[in-house]
Amino acid sequence: MTDPLARSPIELSRRHSLPAGGTLAMRVMRDGWPVRTIFWPGRDPAKGSILLMTGRGDFIEKYAETLHDLVAAGWGVATFDWRGQGLSGRLGDTPEKGHCTSFEPWLADLAELTGWFHAVLPGPWFGMAHSMGGHLLLRRLAAGGGGFDRVVLLSPLLGIQAPPVGPGAARVLARIMVVRGRGGNYVAGGGPRIKAAPGSGRQLLLTSDPERYGDEAWWAGHDPGLSMGSPTFGWLDAAFRSLAVLRAGLPRVATPVLIMIPGDDRLVDNAATRRAQVLLPGSTLVIVPGAGHELLREASDIRAQVLAQATAFLMDRA
Repeated sequence: MTDPLARSPIELSRRHSLPAGGTLAMRVMRDGWPVRTIFWPGRDPAKGSILLMTGRGDFIEKYAETLHDLVAAGWGVATFDWRGQGLSGRLGDTPEKGHCTSFEPWLADLAELTGWFHAVLPGPWFGMAHSMGGHLLLRRLAAGGGGFDRVVLLSPLLGIQAPPVGPGAARVLARIMVVRGRGGNYVAGGGPRIKAAPGSGRQLLLTSDPERYGDEAWWAGHDPGLSMGSPTFGWLDAAFRSLAVLRAGLPRVATPVLIMIPGDDRLVDNAATRRAQVLLPGSTLVIVPGAGHELLREASDIRAQVLAQATAFLMDRA
């Protein structure tokens, strides 16, 4: 069924524009790498501020609707394009490749960006992170990095499905490709441009809403520099190595954490997420039936539920 709210001109304009009043800047990280940032001052001092962290291959504009929601509700909001994607400096031998050799530079960037977040917006300070962003935020917390009073993780990358071979074989293959000097190659079946056609198999993995899914292509059509293709074997190898580090640190996380996952996520491994959540002291797990991987780009009723539960958790001062 077509979502009538998603079709309204008001909703469309909110998905195809960023909120007014944002301060956009290219920040230079400690090693000289350019990272694109933006923030909006809050209008309700009682709420505090949220740092929104997106997933692999994402960019700021892809979450325009959520940014509108949070800014309109009075939160201070900041977000950024991760190193290697969006309009930040790219990492692969071509701009389209979702490449890295380690997650450590992203963790170092997150430390710097958390300091920036504190400098430009008042506390209390919260994190809201999707997929790879959730993984990186949790790694920061597990390593003793602070800066967040509460965090919400949406479909966090705590395990990789890697169909059709499964995570075990995918991990071995990725390591072999890196050792053989082919870590910069796209993963098997990957390529330079992701087809974002509504109704595709990729859409069904990410969201049940074909119109919201199509927003990614709309933005990339207006600025091709935003788009990105598949990950490389180097990225996959780095992801598996980072997951191994994260598992050992989960019991050390002291920050209150809400984890929200779809009932059937075919990108990240829900079973691994459940195992990880048990190790997180004081964490809460919420299952969202009928949703795809991108909970904040779902049909209106689902995303409204997700956003309401996420912000209620952040406002809980108990």
